[in-house]
Amino acid sequence: MDAVITRLMGGLGNQMFQYAAGYALATRLGVPLLLDRSFLDSRPPHMDWTARPFELNAYQIDPAFADADLVARIMRRSGSRWGHLLPHRPFTRWQHFREKDKQFDSGFDGLDAPVLIDGFWQNERYFLSVADALRDRLFVPHGTPSEQNAAHAARIRSDRSASLHIRLGDYVTNAEAARYHGVCGWEYYRDAAAWLVEHHGVDHFHIFTDAPEVVHSALRLPFAQTLIGHNAGADAYWDLWLMRQARHHIIANSSFSWWGAWLDPRPDKVVIAPRVWLAGDPRPNDILPSTWIAR
Repeated sequence: MDAVITRLMGGLGNQMFQYAAGYALATRLGVPLLLDRSFLDSRPPHMDWTARPFELNAYQIDPAFADADLVARIMRRSGSRWGHLLPHRPFTRWQHFREKDKQFDSGFDGLDAPVLIDGFWQNERYFLSVADALRDRLFVPHGTPSEQNAAHAARIRSDRSASLHIRLGDYVTNAEAARYHGVCGWEYYRDAAAWLVEHHGVDHFHIFTDAPEVVHSALRLPFAQTLIGHNAGADAYWDLWLMRQARHHIIANSSFSWWGAWLDPRPDKVVIAPRVWLAGDPRPNDILPSTWIAR
């Protein structure tokens, strides 16, 4: 059977990028999309990354999963270090398309099935062709918002509002993640907020974070604000739903907050993002859409 398989790695934001790219490619080719969760499910000794579960079940995507044996054989044939998982069996038909760097790869547009795509695909050009489906149907949460989330959403929609996302978590607690990602300084957020107040009349900031106690004591914005920190753990996807309700956005160097801003469909939204996306990797990274403002 011809199909597109997309490898899932990282947390919810990364899984959304990988799903979106795979879905766009499978839609273009008219074949099924299969999700490979073997990396998410593996827990090798001495792993130096944060273990993540499969998180896309929060959304209305009706996932189908690739066979782990099939994936291992594809990757072994291409020399991937993850191809050692199963004994050798002859296998030649599938293409294994690996992301080369953090720039958009035009070779993606020429792919044909069957193919395994292996990367992070953090550029909207991989999936702009299905943007409406992602925003309006696929990346819509299952169920209805809680009473607390519904109340926050009503307030966010009624303001000249901005979402502001602060990512700390394993960017601080995991030494490897801290070295590679880094965190945005408090001045970045204060300067971005002041700019939105001055230039776009924002009158209320809705602050989303995985460390509300730290942010409450350290951010000190001189503007009206609401700190939202209750959607923790498995409920974090509701923060993305709330972020998209805001009129403008200030994001962290985080794929999670990238999606909070991108899911907002307004063509005239203002999104402010950090100029340096990865502290430990100086190579170019074109994750930011051209209309977003890097500061």
